[in-house]
Amino acid sequence: MITRRNFLKGGLLLGAGVLFDGTVLEPTEAGVEEVEVRIPGLGPGFDGFTICQITDVHHSRVIRLNYINKVIETANSLKPDLTVLTGDYIDQKKRYMEPAIKALSGLKAGYGVLSILGNHDYFPGRAYTEGVIASHGIPLLKNSHAIIERKGSSICVAGVADYIEDRPDASGALKGVDPLTPRILLSHHPDYSEELPEGERVDLVLAGHTHGGQVRLPFGIAPIVPSNYGQKYSGGLVRLARGTQVYVSRGIGISMIPVRFNCPPELTLIRLRPENADRRA
Repeated sequence: MITRRNFLKGGLLLGAGVLFDGTVLEPTEAGVEEVEVRIPGLGPGFDGFTICQITDVHHSRVIRLNYINKVIETANSLKPDLTVLTGDYIDQKKRYMEPAIKALSGLKAGYGVLSILGNHDYFPGRAYTEGVIASHGIPLLKNSHAIIERKGSSICVAGVADYIEDRPDASGALKGVDPLTPRILLSHHPDYSEELPEGERVDLVLAGHTHGGQVRLPFGIAPIVPSNYGQKYSGGLVRLARGTQVYVSRGIGISMIPVRFNCPPELTLIRLRPENADRRA
């Protein structure tokens, strides 16, 4: 027989379990999200090319180095062709920047690592953050791009400055790139995808910033999403009317409140495929 006392006790235990999961387990249990993205005109040399995206690390007293190192170990075990870092390496305090970047410099990928800044990376001062990243040998894209060539094909990976703290410039970042070359743009804030210059080819945007909302109700609804477009950029793959695809990662860390619930952290493995490739392959 269920008594009122047992019912209340069960409710308290359930509540404690939910609290433990949301404040202790989920924030430091990053899983791998594998996503296939089809790109028109992708050369055969890049069919199956993999990109590991790590974003929103938010190193702090809550998101510690031992957890960040576990994420790096997992990322390296995926053996990606390219790893990209899409910003927010710290939460607030300057002292966490150098240890975070030093740890991230241990990332390994066949074609190396590329990075951009997020809004939190401007808090210690942009020059300071850029200096730390440079001192650890991680290439930083600042409204600029890199061309990657493989087996007779090429892609462009460009990166823009932060949407909140700076002036992102996709046209500047892509200046001089052959219009036939597939283009991937790193933008910390997904909202910049809505402001891409008219006529500028961008096949895929890789973004973060929203953390998936950190808390999700049933059916995947996030009550709070730091985007002007709400649920649209709470996480996952979005296709815009202009043809650009946007992938928004839930990220590695947490910010504002030390909680994740029904919204575990992620590192992402993007696999590129030509748009016309056999979907059964």
